[in-house]
Amino acid sequence: MRAISTFVVTAAAIMATALPAAAAQVDAEMTIQSQGRLTARGAAVIVPIRVMCQKGATGSLWVQVTQNVRGELAIGDKYTPSVACTGQFHKVDVTVVSRTKAFRQGVAFTSASLNVYLPPDNSSTVEDEREMMLVR
Repeated sequence: MRAISTFVVTAAAIMATALPAAAAQVDAEMTIQSQGRLTARGAAVIVPIRVMCQKGATGSLWVQVTQNVRGELAIGDKYTPSVACTGQFHKVDVTVVSRTKAFRQGVAFTSASLNVYLPPDNSSTVEDEREMMLVR
């Protein structure tokens, strides 16, 4: 019996040292604001987002806007490869250009994803989505 318990403890110790340590989460938060601004006669919309990520990290942001315009979808997305990570909240304006048809005043569905990386191997992804009012 003692040999079995010694074997189990030894095997557990070996397994624990063989597994990589879990990466710690990086502090990050993001909120899509309630109102976006149409620009270029609806060819694009400026999406304001409040972002916070841990100082010393690097962040990237992906935003998508979809709107039903008279039965057809206006869709656009934008990847922003560099977001300042200062440990403080700040506003990021992301200009999303439509790939299909012009955006109009009214409600649109907006989603965003903030990816944050802190060397050597810590990362986090924060997502938000909401109905946003598009105005001129």
